[in-house]
Amino acid sequence: MTAGTMTTFVLTHRSGLTVSAAGHMLILVALSTSMVLVPSNQLPMLAIEAVLIDTSAIREAAEAERRREEQVREAEQERLRKAEIQRKQVERERTAEVQRKQAERERKEAESLRVQQQREAEERARQEQERKAAEARAKAETERRAAEARAAEQARRQAELVAAMEVEEALLQAQASGEMSRYIALIQQKVERNWTPPGNVREGLECEVVVQQLPNGDVIDARTVSCNGDANVQRTIENAVRRASPLPLPENRALFDRNLRFTFKPQQ
Repeated sequence: MTAGTMTTFVLTHRSGLTVSAAGHMLILVALSTSMVLVPSNQLPMLAIEAVLIDTSAIREAAEAERRREEQVREAEQERLRKAEIQRKQVERERTAEVQRKQAERERKEAESLRVQQQREAEERARQEQERKAAEARAKAETERRAAEARAAEQARRQAELVAAMEVEEALLQAQASGEMSRYIALIQQKVERNWTPPGNVREGLECEVVVQQLPNGDVIDARTVSCNGDANVQRTIENAVRRASPLPLPENRALFDRNLRFTFKPQQ
């Protein structure tokens, strides 16, 4: 047995060794007393009895120590068992708490996701509603503008028709009253004053001339469309119209025509 093992043994069985040592001391005292008082011829018997007493005390002390150690061992096992039960209970509670927190975290995450999805769905619905409302407003505005444009175009055409009818009526009245004849005669006279007839002009010259003019009478262009004179005569007439610019204007503005057509028939 090593020193460390011996030390451990002594510490573990300290109570039993103490009892055993005390028993041995009592036996030694008793033997000493007996040896003093007892005659020498009785000493062997006393020694045998002392040995028997000592052995019995040792066995009783050892049994008591064994029972004590058994109780200590059982108490330790009970303590360990209870500690294990408590540890498992703590572990179960800890696991349950972790699971509870995990479930709570998942519940909150699911709720947050649900709220976010609901908010996004509401936002999409709101945007879709606004888009449809904007489309409806744009469509209504387009239809309104189209209706206004149609109405304006109809009014313009109606106004043009009325104006044309008024011009036509004024023209008819002017023609009936001789204003148109006087207006054409003024143009004829001014063109003839600006005309230099060539030497080969035939008698009974008659040419229809179309004149493009501005509202102030300035001539833009002049051309003969039918004429019984040759090309040279036609050019002289066209030049005469240009030199006569600006042409006389009618007193009745309804008689003015940008594309004026008249018959040039010079006096012979």
